[in-house]
Amino acid sequence: MRIKAVALDLDGTLLTEDKKITEISKQILKDLERKGIKIYLVTGRTYVSAKPFADELGLNSVIITYNGAKVVDYKDDKVLYEEPLEEKYTKQIIEMAKNKNIHINLYQDNKWYVENTDNEEAIHYANYTGLTPIKKDFESFDDYGRTQITIQNLENSDVFNSLCKEIQDILGTKIYTAKSQDYLFEILNKNVNKGIVLKRILKSEGINLNECVAFGDALNDLEMLTEVGYGAAMGNSPLILKKKVRYVTDTNENNGVAKFLKKYFFDMDSTINW
Repeated sequence: MRIKAVALDLDGTLLTEDKKITEISKQILKDLERKGIKIYLVTGRTYVSAKPFADELGLNSVIITYNGAKVVDYKDDKVLYEEPLEEKYTKQIIEMAKNKNIHINLYQDNKWYVENTDNEEAIHYANYTGLTPIKKDFESFDDYGRTQITIQNLENSDVFNSLCKEIQDILGTKIYTAKSQDYLFEILNKNVNKGIVLKRILKSEGINLNECVAFGDALNDLEMLTEVGYGAAMGNSPLILKKKVRYVTDTNENNGVAKFLKKYFFDMDSTINW
C-alpha cells in the first residue's frame, strides 16, 4: 500500500520514557519525508512544547496540538485552526474541580495557568513538558474560553476518578473528554479530537484516510487510530486501546514506530542500519 502520511503521538509513542526520539526513529522519519511522505505530530501537548521535536525532525508540515484544538503551520508559527472550549463549560469544570480540591490546568495562547505552582501536580507536569506554569487566580480571567483543560491527580485517587465521571455524566456530549494518562483527564470542545482534526488536515492535503498510518498509546489517540487506514497502538498501550485498533506494534522504548514502518511500508535496504 502506498502511504502518503504518518501521524504520530509524542509521549509514550514516538518519545521514549526520557522524552527522546531514538536515532533509528529519527532516521526513518526523515527518510520518509524526503520521499514526499507527510509527517504530522498529533499531540496533547502545547505547540511550544511540541515544536522542539518538530525542529529535531526537520518537519515540513503542520503540527496538531492540544489533541486537535489548535493546528499550527510549523513553517511560520501561524495558527491555522483553533476551537476553544466554551466559557460556560470552563467555569463549570473549574467549580466542580475546586469543590473536590483537585488540581486544574488551563491552557490558552500557549500559556499554562494554575492556581498553585508549588503542588506535586504542577511540579510533575512542568518536569514532564518543560513548560513553566503561570500562577493565576481562576476567578480573575476576563475571557474563559480555553484551548484545553486538564484535571490532574498523581495518586489517581477515587475522588479524582469520581470527578472525571461526574464531568462526563453532567456535560456528556457537550464536551470531549479522554484520559491521556491514568492521572490526567483532558477536556476540550465537543468538535475536537485527534481523529476529527487529522481527517480535516489530510483532506486539505488531498490525502485519503486509507493512505495514512497513525501511532498512539492512550485513549485520547483512539479516534485517530480508528479513522486512518493503518492505526497502530504501541506495545505499552492499555489493553482497552489495543483491543479497539487494527494493529499493535512494539513499545516506545523498543522503536515500535520504526519497526512497524519497516515491516509494513518501507524498503530500508540502503539507509537504515538495524
